[in-house]
Amino acid sequence: MLSQRLNAFFQGYLVAMVKGARSEELLNRGIAGGVVFWDIDKKAPGTILFKVHARQYAKLRPFFFRTGTKGKILRKKGWPFLWRRVWRKKGWLLGMALFLSMLLTLSSFIWFIEVTGVETLDPNLIRHHLAVLGLAPGVPRRTITPQRDWLIRELRIRLPEVVWVTIRLRGVVAEVVVAEKRLPPPVDDGPRNMVAAKDGLITEIILLEGIPLVRVGDMVSHGDLLILGETTRVHLDGSVEKKKVKAAGEVRARVWYEIEVDEPLAVLEPRVTGGQKTVYRLRLGNRLLTLFSRGAVAPESFVCQDRAVKRILPGRNSLSLVELIKDTYQTVEWTTVQIPPETALLNARKKAESRIGTVLPAGVRPEKTQEDWSLQAGVLHYRLIIETKENIAVPD
Repeated sequence: MLSQRLNAFFQGYLVAMVKGARSEELLNRGIAGGVVFWDIDKKAPGTILFKVHARQYAKLRPFFFRTGTKGKILRKKGWPFLWRRVWRKKGWLLGMALFLSMLLTLSSFIWFIEVTGVETLDPNLIRHHLAVLGLAPGVPRRTITPQRDWLIRELRIRLPEVVWVTIRLRGVVAEVVVAEKRLPPPVDDGPRNMVAAKDGLITEIILLEGIPLVRVGDMVSHGDLLILGETTRVHLDGSVEKKKVKAAGEVRARVWYEIEVDEPLAVLEPRVTGGQKTVYRLRLGNRLLTLFSRGAVAPESFVCQDRAVKRILPGRNSLSLVELIKDTYQTVEWTTVQIPPETALLNARKKAESRIGTVLPAGVRPEKTQEDWSLQAGVLHYRLIIETKENIAVPD
């Protein structure tokens, strides 16, 4: 059965229809005359669909006249008809062949060089070394593929700042991945002093090296010298030897931080007065089209009360490609609402407490807190004072 259908495809066949009271007689006469039919389907009384070889359809023409039926060719299928339709578009075929050949030719070259993994090195410097070694935009892939290992070795020799490098060929892109050397931070072994990083009242001094210049109970400011990077040694003969050293130790102090919050005692709030307007919009990518609207509101006094979005066609990214947006607007009237001082104080206290974590350094906890507030010109001025104990000594 499969071989017969393949034979019919390569020879060409017709999907035809015969109509008339003697349609069955037509098929019988055709079979008697050597015509081969298949896929015979009787659609209605006197109407039959069938398939026949294209070269055998001419044998049926005398039988149409003798039986008083009418035949009609519905579709022409098979390789001869397909080739005839394709041959009529020789220009299109030639253009497609040229396009494919040009595409295949261009895809066999390297056109882009991407450098990834660099932090301090200049990517253009790496591209320059690759161009000298023979890897540049426009180079055939067939010349780079066998030299890939050689290029990697030569590039590592030319770039002593890297510890690892590889070259990946992906289509028309040559991706160069490098890993730079990470040198340890330089160690400063020279003499140094310890100074105050912030203002504070000294409560404890832990000296490891150097000469302390402050005492417990002293009030210091930012930048004051706390521990001098120097040691003094008295010899038996009474001579004094001074030596520069690296000061080390901790100077713990009481430090204060302030957080100020202004909370209004009167605010404007919208009150819905009754008017309402609904607008339907269609978003196509980055374009927003207004479809229609219902209702009316005063243009100088409305706010967007509600928005409903229905995704119609999702996009490739997080944003949808097509969305139906429904915006509901309502007429409002702005009224002044007085806030009691107790409520304003509670709001200010909550805001200040939420900012404590952003004011204090990491790992430092408050020891004491103190607050005060005042009312001036319709505003509650709130101040939160936080006391901590921390090491304020840092290298100079």
